Amino acid sequence: MFKKLGTKKILPFYHIPGRHCASTSIRDIVAYHGISMSEPMCFGIGQGLGIWYVKGIPNAPSILFHLRSLDLESCFFKNFNIPFEFEQFDNPNDAIMGLIQKINQEIPVLVQTDIYYLPYFNSSTHFPGHAIVVWGYDLKNKTFFVSDTERSRLVEVEFSAMKKALYFPLGFFKGKGNQFGTKYLKLPQDMDEVIKKSIVKNSLNILDPKIPYSGILALDSWISEYEAWSNFKDWQWCSRFTYQIIEKRGTGGGGFRLMYSKFLREASHYLNILKTRGLPDLMKQIGFKWREIAYCLKDISEKDIPDFRPLAPLLKKVRNIEYQYHSTIIDLFL
Repeated sequence: MFKKLGTKKILPFYHIPGRHCASTSIRDIVAYHGISMSEPMCFGIGQGLGIWYVKGIPNAPSILFHLRSLDLESCFFKNFNIPFEFEQFDNPNDAIMGLIQKINQEIPVLVQTDIYYLPYFNSSTHFPGHAIVVWGYDLKNKTFFVSDTERSRLVEVEFSAMKKALYFPLGFFKGKGNQFGTKYLKLPQDMDEVIKKSIVKNSLNILDPKIPYSGILALDSWISEYEAWSNFKDWQWCSRFTYQIIEKRGTGGGGFRLMYSKFLREASHYLNILKTRGLPDLMKQIGFKWREIAYCLKDISEKDIPDFRPLAPLLKKVRNIEYQYHSTIIDLFL
């Protein structure tokens, strides 16, 4: 199953460049196990939609906003009836050995990294939780061979850089060599039920009233205090970074909603009611609303004086249409 040349081992490489790191990595691993699945389908089964509005994270903007769920990887594999837990290591050297051992077992490994330490990004900012897949290693040159979202070929990462990339105590993400691989993976026979549960669980999470900085409540918080952004010393960076988070940093555009719309359209082959109720199109509209917010923030970030007033009507519109979609899902399936 693997090429062998002295101290160098590389598993068969299954990779198609994608839009988002985690859904691309999952799609590659699924393909390695002989299952053909689109990136949007992987994203949807992973319950990938989220809304997060968090303050006070060290080494981050005054407000950290995100539109992806935190547990996409976990949800996907659990929905495939595969037990999931990131293996972690107190010692970085043990994490490196863990990767080598999995490759020796013919298991490609999904890892979470901070792009700041991945040399090929040449990034000046930390961005933790970035998913890549390790396909092989070269003991002589002390490098791993990895696939990463938009890159079409394997990229080499030295052991020393990988050690740093795998450890990132920042905010929600607590990287301690986070890595996961599975020896076996099969397509569930009840895919229609798997898809329905994934869609319903994702909407329940967005509407969950228990976490004030998550879901619809997170949007309510932003709507109630958007003017306070003008008082942040880093108001320009908050605006610019949030624009990037919504539109540019691996979201597929529109805060992941345009990708999720493609998932819903594909899922309609299993659940036709999604199509008849126009839900793929509604999600596409939501994506365009988020895109408007992103470019509004980009414009604000380029001004010398903060003025967040144009943001208010856009936030209210996206809040209403998000609520409309998720409430419709709950009414249809529960």
